[in-house]
Amino acid sequence: MDYDLLIKALSAARKGKKYAFATVVETTQKGTPRKPGAKMVVLEDGTLFGTIGGGHNEKLAQKECLKAIRCAKPSLITYDLFGKGDQPVCGGQMKVFIEPFLSKKQLIICGAGHIALPLSVIAKILNYKVTIVDDRKSFANKKRFPHVDTIIIGNHAEKLAKIPIDQNTHIMIMTQSHEYDFDCVKAVVKSDAGYLGVISSRPKRAKLFNQLKSMRILAKLIKRIHIPAGIDIGGQTPEEIAVSIAAELVAENNRSSIGTEKFKKK
Repeated sequence: MDYDLLIKALSAARKGKKYAFATVVETTQKGTPRKPGAKMVVLEDGTLFGTIGGGHNEKLAQKECLKAIRCAKPSLITYDLFGKGDQPVCGGQMKVFIEPFLSKKQLIICGAGHIALPLSVIAKILNYKVTIVDDRKSFANKKRFPHVDTIIIGNHAEKLAKIPIDQNTHIMIMTQSHEYDFDCVKAVVKSDAGYLGVISSRPKRAKLFNQLKSMRILAKLIKRIHIPAGIDIGGQTPEEIAVSIAAELVAENNRSSIGTEKFKKK
């Protein structure tokens, strides 16, 4: 692999930029412009480093990289070079693997109470970047949460609204009151968060949904909220509830893999 290309990719990652690799993995004839192993890197703004052969197909691969960055999903694309239509006339076919760089997912936990502590530990084990937001210094501090990446002290909703949020961001709301929970949901319900969960009882769920509907929040946005958060495993203790929520996060991350044959009962 081209060392300079790796440096470009590393530099982009350190700056927090998203990017994708396009790698030639298979060619069928000698006429293809590049051989297996050729790579290029495409940044989220379209900037391109390296080459897989130039021309029309490279432009198509560049677009596929940008699509992969948005969707966070890899793909395998076959390009024909037989000279038909706007195809290059090199001859043969070229298979290109499009692989987006997946930065570490972020879990923002609003509320530093009893469930937040075990959930933050499990989230770190699952390789999340963990942020705790709470207005109580006696709860949200490094002595209690030495393992988390960031602790933010202040009004939950106000602080949450200032955090950059994208599809790689998961948000778990579990403050000390329904009013705080609602303010937090209101702050991020229209965001691009990949997961939005709220600790809730059935009456609290109904109240929160009615409040959002009264604000004319679209039904499709309300439907995205996981409330009550977690998978029903009968959890009672803070640790068991944290496992339940973590399991739902894993399921959300692996949605396309759910339903494999090995888990189907005969």
